[in-house]
Amino acid sequence: MSEKLFAGIDIGGTKIAVALATANGDFVFRHRFPTRIKLGAAAILDETLDVIEMAITKTGGNLTAIGIGCPGPLDIRRGLILSPPNLSDWNEFPIVEAVKEKFNVPVVLDNDANAAALGEHCFGAGRGFENLVYITISTGIGGGIIINNRLIHGVGAGAGEIGHIAVAPDEIKCKCGASGCLEAICSGTSIARRARQRIIAGDRSLMTGLVKNTNQITAQTVAEAAYRGDSVANEIWSETIGFLAVGINNIAVTLAPEAFIIGGGVSLAGEEMLFKPLRKAVNERVKMLPGEQIKILPAELKSESGIYGTLALAFAALDEDQQVKRWT
Repeated sequence: MSEKLFAGIDIGGTKIAVALATANGDFVFRHRFPTRIKLGAAAILDETLDVIEMAITKTGGNLTAIGIGCPGPLDIRRGLILSPPNLSDWNEFPIVEAVKEKFNVPVVLDNDANAAALGEHCFGAGRGFENLVYITISTGIGGGIIINNRLIHGVGAGAGEIGHIAVAPDEIKCKCGASGCLEAICSGTSIARRARQRIIAGDRSLMTGLVKNTNQITAQTVAEAAYRGDSVANEIWSETIGFLAVGINNIAVTLAPEAFIIGGGVSLAGEEMLFKPLRKAVNERVKMLPGEQIKILPAELKSESGIYGTLALAFAALDEDQQVKRWT
């Protein structure tokens, strides 16, 4: 009898990751390839499913279920991708129906941040915690919430939009249309924008020597300059830490999770530059519960959180209770 295999598909604006794993969580196949946007949704999906079909044939396993992670907005109840900003021509694309038609197995769709939260919960830094919040800080800020070992979706599957917690004055506008959002200050994009604004305004900074021109400044540039003692970068970075602490405090006093798992490109600033000062700022701010009992941890799986999470979705497609028992 051939072995049961579970497939995960992690769709992004620049790359797609595919993996196959056994019921024990052991990978038997992994592959990444560029998202060729110009091909259109149907052709990209066909290419992805061909990769899975080839891998199944090569391994000789029996495909049992598939989990899919994709940037939102999504309609997970109807299995639709609703035109994410970085995926043109995906408007109301019926991805679950198309995948089921190809393989005739259970298919589960969720947004990429929720998938990453599941990945860390089941396989990474979140193992052993029943209640956690995953935050990804990259181009934008997103997240996933797990309470009592269950991923929380909320109305319209909108839970976990952590980047749009209000933490700042109303004059700071966010791309979502609201004001004062965490993402408008603390995303990698926003950190870099604030640095460029300071330099254009005439502030002298080491950051100009780390790049060829100001348009190349990134959050990593700011972190590097702050580490070297640059005063402008330090101000921007300290402000970022402060607003992140406000956001985490707002979540902490609402949900009281055991842990915050932080991933995304900005998290790569590391222990000394990000996690140590962030823990200190959160402990100073949290008053309504024991802040020292709330763990703030780096994502263990880093860029692989999402693909691990899609496999967790695939496991859950058959029997959610079994999935929780197996991986927590």
